[in-house]
Amino acid sequence: MQKSMMKISLTIQGPLLTKSSGGGELGLNLLAARKGDKFYLPATLVVGKLRQALEEIQDIARQDADTNKWFRPDLDVWLGKPNENGQPKSKQLFFSDFELINNSNLALDRIRDRIKIDDHNGAIEKGQIVMIENPFLSGESYIFSGEMHFFSPAAQVENILKHIKTGFNWFSQIGAMKSIGFGQVTQVNFPESISSDIPVPGPAKSTCPNTIGMAIKPRHSFCLSGKPLVDNLFSSESIIPGGALIGCIATTWSHLAGRHDGKIPQDRKRKILADHFSKIRITHGFPSNTESKRPVVAPQRPVVAPLSTVKINNEPRRYDVALLSKPCLINNAPLDFALDWKDDQDTLSCYPWPYLRMKDWGWPAIKSELRVHTAIDRERYRSEKSELFAYEQIVPEETVWYAQLDLSRIKDEKKAELLEQLKSLVKEGIIGLGKTKTIADIQFMLPEESNGSHETEIKPFFASDTEPVQNNTWVITLQTDTLLGSPDEPDTLDETAGAEQLHAMYHAAWDELSCGTLKLLRYFARQKLSGGRFKRHIFNKNSQTYKPWLLTEAGSVFVLQATGEPKEAVKYVNTWLEQGLPLTPQTCRYYDIEISIDTQWQQCPFVPQNGYGEIAVNIQVDKEQLWVITDEMAESKDPQIEMCLIDPPVKKE
Repeated sequence: MQKSMMKISLTIQGPLLTKSSGGGELGLNLLAARKGDKFYLPATLVVGKLRQALEEIQDIARQDADTNKWFRPDLDVWLGKPNENGQPKSKQLFFSDFELINNSNLALDRIRDRIKIDDHNGAIEKGQIVMIENPFLSGESYIFSGEMHFFSPAAQVENILKHIKTGFNWFSQIGAMKSIGFGQVTQVNFPESISSDIPVPGPAKSTCPNTIGMAIKPRHSFCLSGKPLVDNLFSSESIIPGGALIGCIATTWSHLAGRHDGKIPQDRKRKILADHFSKIRITHGFPSNTESKRPVVAPQRPVVAPLSTVKINNEPRRYDVALLSKPCLINNAPLDFALDWKDDQDTLSCYPWPYLRMKDWGWPAIKSELRVHTAIDRERYRSEKSELFAYEQIVPEETVWYAQLDLSRIKDEKKAELLEQLKSLVKEGIIGLGKTKTIADIQFMLPEESNGSHETEIKPFFASDTEPVQNNTWVITLQTDTLLGSPDEPDTLDETAGAEQLHAMYHAAWDELSCGTLKLLRYFARQKLSGGRFKRHIFNKNSQTYKPWLLTEAGSVFVLQATGEPKEAVKYVNTWLEQGLPLTPQTCRYYDIEISIDTQWQQCPFVPQNGYGEIAVNIQVDKEQLWVITDEMAESKDPQIEMCLIDPPVKKE
C-alpha cells in the first residue's frame, strides 16, 4: 500500500487564456484565471485535457498491437465518471491547480481585442467586440506547476505513472482560443515523483482515552454541497460533516487495497479497525484559526449559540431566555429572536444561520471562491449544451477543522490497538473530500503526536456543565442537525399540525431517550426536511414510500427537567454529551431503520457515528457574551435590567 505524489510542470508559450469565473475591471469581457495575485490553470481544465489525450491515444492503440499490450488506462477509475441517479462517483487521482511559477515576463496592463465578422456583408458585426485580459505575451514561455496524488497498491504505481506521463506528453495546447494559436504546450517535465509506503500499525499503547481530538487540514479548495442553490449552482458548507470524514477514510482504504467502491477491504493488518469501523464516531469538523495564533493556545472548537438568544432594539447585547417560564419584555421592549436579526459587519455569511455562529463564539471568517465548469463535446471540442455548472468552494488557507474521534462504543481492550491501526492508515492523508475529491491531512491530538509543538486537547470555546441548574433542570443546545422524534408519534405532523403536535413529538422523544427520567418544559427550535433522489437511492431504495428526514437544526434549545432524582437523569445527559443523541426506537420504526447501531448507517445518514446529534449542556458563557435571564431576576427587580413577565393568553375552550 502506497501514497504517491508526482510533480508536473507545463511550459506554455504565450498568448494564453484560461477564463476566470470571477469579476474584474470594468470593460473586460474575458479575464485570466487567478488566485489572489497568482495566475493558474484550473485542475479541472488539466484533467479534461488529460482525459482527452488518453482517449485519443487509446483509439490509436487499438490499431497498434505493440502499444495495445500495455496502454490500457482505466479512465473511469482514475479520473472519475459522471453521476448516476444522483450518486457521486469517486476517482483515484487528485490533481491540484497548476500555478504560474515565473512572473518575470507578465504584462499586467495588456488588453487584446477580438471581433466577429458578419457572414453576409463581410463587415464587423454590431456589438461583437470582445476585450480580453492579455498578461501572457506572444512568444514568451510560462511555466505552470502542479501535483498529482493517489493511493494504490504498490504494484499499480508504475503503471499509473507511465500512463499519466504519456497523456501529458500527448496534448499540445491548453486553455481557450486554441484554434488561433493560444496556449501552445512546448514542454512537459516531471521533476519529482515520490511513493511512500503506508506504515504498518505500531504497538498499541497501554491505555487509550475514549475521545481523541482530530485536526483536519484540507490541502486545496473543497466543496461539500448540500441542496443546490439552483439546479447547477452548488455552494459548499463551511462545516465538514463527520460522515464525510468517515467516507474519506473508507475511500482511501479502498484505493489502497486496489478497490474503488468505497467499501472496507479485507486488511489483515487492520482487522480490529475493519471489524469495529461502524462503531467509531467522528464529530463534525468545526473550523478554527486558533492554531495560527501567537502565542500558541489550546485548540478551541467553536460553539453554536442557542436559538433562545434574543436582542432588543438592535442593541449589541444578547440575552438567553431559555430559563424564562413566560414571555417577557426587557427594558420595556419586545424581544427580537434570530429570525428577526439583520446582517451587520460582524455577520459571518459563510455559515448557515450565521446569527448562531458568531466570531465571539469561536467561528472564523471563511474564504470562498466560485469555479464555473462545463463538459466538453469531444467530437466538436466545444462546450456541451446544458452542461454548465458552478461550485462555490471553500478556500482553506490557514484554517484548521477540529473534530473528535469517539471510541466510547469500543471495548476497552480493543481501543488502543484500533487507534494505532487508524493512525497508520491515515498517516499520509485521506482523499475524496467533497465534490472536488480533495486531499486532507489528519493529525491526532495525542501527547506522542505533538513533540511539544502544540496542545494535545481540543476544548470547546465555551464549556458544557452537566450539573443541573435550578436544582433539576438542563438546557440542551444542539450543535449539529439531529434526527429527533417521529413525525407520527404521538400525533401526526402534517400541513394541519401546529405547536401542540410538535411539542408532543419532542416530549415523546426526550421521554424515550431518557427512559422517563426527564420531561420537556419548553423548546426553541427550527426544523428542515432532508431527502432527494440521491439519499433515497442510497438509504431508502427498498422502501415503498418516500420519507424525507425531519431534522431539528443546530442551535435548537430544549429545556429538560428531572421527573425524579436528578442523579438518575444526569447519567443520560453525560452519555449524550459524550456519545451524541441516539435515534429513538420510534424514530427507527417510522423511517424503517434497524435498532442496531452497527447497521443504522446503512439506512440513515443522520446517525451519531456520522457526527449528528452532538449537544452542548448548560453552556458556560460569561455575561458579556450572553446574559442568561431567569424568572427570579424579574421578581427581584434587578437594577441592571428591567423585566416584565407576560402571562400567555388563556386558551378558550
